[in-house]
Amino acid sequence: MNEKNTENIDQVILHFIQGNADQEEKATLMNWLNENPENRKKLFKEKDIWNAAEIDSDRLKALENNEWLELEKRINISKVKQGYFKELIKIAAIIVVALGVGWMSHYIYSERASTRKVEMRTVEAIKGQIKEVFLADGTHVWLNAGSQLSFPSDFTEKNREISLRGEAYFEVTSSEKNPFLVKTGNHTVKVTGTKFNICEYPEDKMIETTLVEGKVKIISGNFFKDLYPGEQATFYTETAEVLIGEKDFDIYTAWREGRYEFRNESVDKVFKIMERWWDVEIDYPQDEFKYEYISGVLRKHKPIEQHFEVINELVPINYQVDKDNITVKLK
Repeated sequence: MNEKNTENIDQVILHFIQGNADQEEKATLMNWLNENPENRKKLFKEKDIWNAAEIDSDRLKALENNEWLELEKRINISKVKQGYFKELIKIAAIIVVALGVGWMSHYIYSERASTRKVEMRTVEAIKGQIKEVFLADGTHVWLNAGSQLSFPSDFTEKNREISLRGEAYFEVTSSEKNPFLVKTGNHTVKVTGTKFNICEYPEDKMIETTLVEGKVKIISGNFFKDLYPGEQATFYTETAEVLIGEKDFDIYTAWREGRYEFRNESVDKVFKIMERWWDVEIDYPQDEFKYEYISGVLRKHKPIEQHFEVINELVPINYQVDKDNITVKLK
């Protein structure tokens, strides 16, 4: 990024922190955040320093005055001519403000980080929604419809630990000394810095962890297993059985872009996905659809009726739409 662009992004960050960023600036900020994980760290650090300076501005001024008085005592006025003294005062004032503000920003940020109260927060993507979340360490999370993410407002412990119910895609900020833990019931995914997807809807009775990049460790009871890029671990919650195999991770991460791909998937699971994405209730005889499998793509921006027409070409069905309730039967 050239010097001009750097100045522009600094201005965008300032507007964002102050709550004055417009849609164009927000789009610019999102593109900049995606360029480099370090950019995310910078944003959150700048935000904390800004908040600290804003809250403690009176204390900052008081301490700067004390620094100035201390410096003034050290100047032997009798040895300095009046004109030179005035110039010295100007120079000294610039030095105190430059060093004082920089030192105090670091001081306030460090002090606030050690004393501020850490709170648990919960973000929910209700049916029909997909949400993006940035955690305090810069980790980027996409939360799928019908999912919930619980996390601390700041990571102060040795482990960065969060809880997930539903499905989420993670781009975790790397830290060997401070691993990232995603807990889903008695199932844990341990990460040091990577990209992966976790799908854990209770009604599915299984937890799928698909690794895109880096390395994760699956932990469940006494079971420990490293996962490598292109692999998927499937943990069956009723039997505690774990299966690991190679998968095309694009299929399991495309939902972030509003596209669900499925290959030889049960109609029952496809209906569940449709219920979450379009916030509808689908009434169908599960026993009749138990052995029906299809392949295709769901696109969130298209009407749900269009998808039922496609399903009808693969598995002959009759369906009736009544607002948010859909009744489906085999022909």
